[in-house]
Amino acid sequence: MNKLVTLDLWQTIMGEIDLSSYSPNRRQIKCEAIYEFLKTLSPQIDFFEVEKSHDFVVSQIAKYSRFHSDKLFSDWLIIFLKHLNNNIIQDISLDEINNIGEIIDKAFLDNPPNIFDGTYEFIDFCIENNLKIGIISNTGFNSPKAYKKLLSDNKVFYDVISLSNELGLAKPHKNIFKFTLNKLNIKPFNSIHIGDNPVADILGAINFGMDAILVSKNNKVQPIDNRVFSVIDNIKLARRSIETWI
Repeated sequence: MNKLVTLDLWQTIMGEIDLSSYSPNRRQIKCEAIYEFLKTLSPQIDFFEVEKSHDFVVSQIAKYSRFHSDKLFSDWLIIFLKHLNNNIIQDISLDEINNIGEIIDKAFLDNPPNIFDGTYEFIDFCIENNLKIGIISNTGFNSPKAYKKLLSDNKVFYDVISLSNELGLAKPHKNIFKFTLNKLNIKPFNSIHIGDNPVADILGAINFGMDAILVSKNNKVQPIDNRVFSVIDNIKLARRSIETWI
């Protein structure tokens, strides 16, 4: 009987070394690259307005996730441009919009988050024990393609991946878990999710009928539901919990 381990991305198997939720340096590089491109299309574009529009979109993505939803990356690009200058959307072509998406992705991939210590060892353990591996993650202002390329470039193996800005769903919505499990024809009671968010990851998985392991990040977060299977400090410690779960 197949069993499935699903993993969150941000602050579970990848992120900033200091466990902060974002990188100011990556934000700056993104905004500068977008500004340089837009300046060729509209010389009156102001860098400060680019920063404000970028931060607005990031805040909206976070707001949407609180309501268990997301938009497609292409929709977030339109929202960014409209917030920057409502008139620019009338003059910019689809190819130019796609170019902005590629610029955002390039800044992300050229300045990527770190794959946390223990990730590869844990994935190897899952493979050795015939456990299927899934990725279920809410996303930021980068395309699904960028996340998949980051994982591919870093040789992070998975059998199935579900990203919120590809599906228009965000954890803890049950359908993002359901979509993932259905891809592999595995039942919730044969699945366990590992993530750092007590609501999106843990309650989302548990309420769908999966088991769940909370990554506490040096005790920065604590479970809010006693049905959690276990609490671990980081992904390096996941193997022991999964051995027990098996």
